[in-house]
Amino acid sequence: MSENDDQKLVSEAAGHSLPREKGTFVEEYQHPTTHQMRIVGQRRTEAEAKLERQQRKAREKFHE
Repeated sequence: MSENDDQKLVSEAAGHSLPREKGTFVEEYQHPTTHQMRIVGQRRTEAEAKLERQQRKAREKFHE
């Protein structure tokens, strides 16, 4: 095997080879858009609120 074998990603649907861009998957998440940041923030807020409710219920159940 040569070093160049892993440098290309074969696209069988298109029938040709595309150069593999190393780190492309990671780069998509390095600079999220404002919309994506808002969604992450909303999900985090909702998750924290859910966790707080669960903890409150567990404390109430423990004290009963």
